[in-house]
Amino acid sequence: MTVTFRRATQADAQAIAALVTELGYAATAAGVVDRVRRSLHSGTSCLLLAQSENDVIGLISAELVPYFPDGSTVCRVTALVVASQHRRRGLGERLLARVADFAREHGCSGIELTSAQRRLDAHRFYQRLGFSRTSLRFFRPL
Repeated sequence: MTVTFRRATQADAQAIAALVTELGYAATAAGVVDRVRRSLHSGTSCLLLAQSENDVIGLISAELVPYFPDGSTVCRVTALVVASQHRRRGLGERLLARVADFAREHGCSGIELTSAQRRLDAHRFYQRLGFSRTSLRFFRPL
């Protein structure tokens, strides 16, 4: 299977919505198109897709985030998903490698991501790639 990696476009909204839904978040093409547009017009965003033939089979999004305490910039992965039938083929690792390139190009000190406690397979995947558990996330909805 030949896989290409490319930046997302607004025309990808339906495929992106399907992947985001597979990740566990309700999404529609109409709801995703604005997010894609914002990413395309931001110098601090990275939104990449993995594609096989005409099918979008993976997605990664990341943001550059200033880290105030030490003055560095961190690259924060905000979404990573590979379609279930294409998992365990190295696509997630290849998507993360491209985000690592983006982070290096922008002088980031590292890459951070969060993962729901129930995603044990994802935790093992991240640890295998050199990620460490360094903090506990707290969240309060507004």
